[in-house]
Amino acid sequence: MAALVLIADDDPGVRMALVALCREAGYRTLEASSGRETLEQVAAHEPDLVLLDLDMPDGSGMEVLSQWTGQEDTPAVVILTGYADVRTAVQAMRLGADNLLEKPVDSPDLRKVIERILVGRGVRAERDRLRRELAELRPGHVIGNSRAMQRVFEHVERVAQAPKSTVLITGESGVGKELIARAVHERSNRAQEPFVAINCAALAENLLEAELFGYEPGAFTGGNPKGHRGLIASAGSGTVFLDEIGELAPALQAKLLRVLQERTYRRVGGNDDLVMDARIVAATNRDLVSMAEEGSFREDLYYRLNVLSIVVPPLRERPEDIAPIAIHFLARFGEDLGRTYTGFSEAAMDRLRTYAWPGNVRELRNTIERAALFAGGGLIRPEQLHLEPRAALVSPAKGPTLPLPSFKIKDVERTLIEKVVNDCAGNRSLAARQLGINRTTLYNKLKDYGL
Repeated sequence: MAALVLIADDDPGVRMALVALCREAGYRTLEASSGRETLEQVAAHEPDLVLLDLDMPDGSGMEVLSQWTGQEDTPAVVILTGYADVRTAVQAMRLGADNLLEKPVDSPDLRKVIERILVGRGVRAERDRLRRELAELRPGHVIGNSRAMQRVFEHVERVAQAPKSTVLITGESGVGKELIARAVHERSNRAQEPFVAINCAALAENLLEAELFGYEPGAFTGGNPKGHRGLIASAGSGTVFLDEIGELAPALQAKLLRVLQERTYRRVGGNDDLVMDARIVAATNRDLVSMAEEGSFREDLYYRLNVLSIVVPPLRERPEDIAPIAIHFLARFGEDLGRTYTGFSEAAMDRLRTYAWPGNVRELRNTIERAALFAGGGLIRPEQLHLEPRAALVSPAKGPTLPLPSFKIKDVERTLIEKVVNDCAGNRSLAARQLGINRTTLYNKLKDYGL
């Protein structure tokens, strides 16, 4: 909805001219001819901006402005005066005015001032709203307001209440599987115990076994002469997170299967069975079912790991999460760099929402870090994101992924339109282009289907 501007001036001719200017710019308008009427209109209609004359019949505009000083959710104020001076300007700014213009007002200048103030307020309001939402998000440090992520959070809560069961987290690279694993740990009764993580793809087979299970003194050349406890022992009654479990070598798959079955393990070079009290949480971006069918991953190990499962959706399937995640990263990098950022321009946020993010949250994080570094502060703009316009934009080319409600043309069309609009993060112009129809046709269909 267009912004609402209140024109408060006792001169009918001035009000008429300002109303015409504001309406031509696309704003809705209200009028007031006195200080008292101005206060009443603000209380009743909550305008976004007030064009306030200093010389009012029942008092000065300064007196009106002073009544809003220190209050929350007050409108932006542009003071209009026929006798502007430095002292008046300073006093107005101290009372909370956003700008001061001398009459007669130049129309282009006024339009620019109004637009700049309203855009700035909108950006700050969006930033504050997202920060409030971020503060309320749970569990752990995982960010996501989308339905898909809310389902993930629900699964995290349920899985956390079964602290002895093994958990398998699946999802594409960069979606935040380790964050979900930490959230499971933090929401369980093991939260006060250690959380230890190891990447199964980062170490050679013998080193991974030694790191995971530990080794006895003198077990192999180059090892610590005092031996090594291993991550399972270090975790105690906490959680052991095995990332990239699909990369585990066959010999280690067999040993891990025994650990999960017997809840015991042996250090490298040792003969004693040690009891494992930690919980195992594994993660992978690979299709373990297909790997089991091919014989590259043990089927029995897969079923031992997949007692409880959590599927983390890719970022492109939850575009409504992009804005809060981007705001979160920008705030973090602002603190790290000692800079102040006011948010993202509308065009920049549109670019973020319509990019497909093949690298998911990790790629988004890197993009925001790069933009924060080169922007220097203020508002992040599209060119500072360094995202290629043609690079992997969100596309419905694969069609609906959910079962269709029926084979009726009307039902199929409704489902397709709903999915494309969601994939395009509500950007109707982009959705219309993806569907191959004009924007008016899309609007009419959205209305017809009640979307």
